[in-house]
Amino acid sequence: MKKLDGKTVIITGASRGIGMGIARIFAEHGANVAFTFSSSEAPALELETELNSKGVKAKAYKSNAASFKDAEDLIAKVLEEFGGIDVLVNNAGITRDKLLMRMGEEEFDAVIEVILKSVFYMTKAVQRTML
Repeated sequence: MKKLDGKTVIITGASRGIGMGIARIFAEHGANVAFTFSSSEAPALELETELNSKGVKAKAYKSNAASFKDAEDLIAKVLEEFGGIDVLVNNAGITRDKLLMRMGEEEFDAVIEVILKSVFYMTKAVQRTML
């Protein structure tokens, strides 16, 4: 028996990079993995297949991390398909690699919404299911 057998984790932004590594580690320890992607669908579906081959349940969900409605919809789908949520990893993020003086307010707002607001949105959406 593995440490996380039967547990379900949600990881935002797991179709590549750090999030993908986090998803692999949780799956190796027996956790079922629900994870999000915004635009990298092919890598997300490849990761879903890879994780399922490890004997856990895994599913990729397209979701906008900067949307509270998407967060609520995601939580509802995960609860329906996985039966519960044990761990939430807020990993989604974007960059706009420019000097601050060259960055427009719209670009700055997009970064803040994905990196900061998504944590608030996901946490609130999960919290609402526990009340």
